[in-house]
Amino acid sequence: MLTFYSGADILYTSADSRQARDQLRTRQTAQSVPLVADASALQVSPEELKAAILLFYSLLDEQKRRLFAGLESIKLGHGGDSVLAEFLGLDPHTVARGRQQLLDQNVTAGGTRRSGGGRNRVEKKPPTSSR
Repeated sequence: MLTFYSGADILYTSADSRQARDQLRTRQTAQSVPLVADASALQVSPEELKAAILLFYSLLDEQKRRLFAGLESIKLGHGGDSVLAEFLGLDPHTVARGRQQLLDQNVTAGGTRRSGGGRNRVEKKPPTSSR
């Protein structure tokens, strides 16, 4: 078993160079992408994982984005709101709101906005004949 020293962290890797490389890739992935996953099962680079997460995130509507960020923040624990906000380009309050909605089970299916918002409708008048 080889030992690498990196600042205050101690990293143990296998003597087998292929397994050591996979272990280092796993550690780099886990550090660069702030989502909790079984890092030992990942066989992708940190950049590929980040691109996949951001692609998936871009397909969600406003409410689902907030809830996804809130869910991942719950998984990360303390400080998760700010980490996810930076990673996804959100305001930390948005992440906190998504987290709180999930914890309170205050999630509605359907539209992304509450009813009653927006401008009042203008009544359409019947067309007048021009004589």
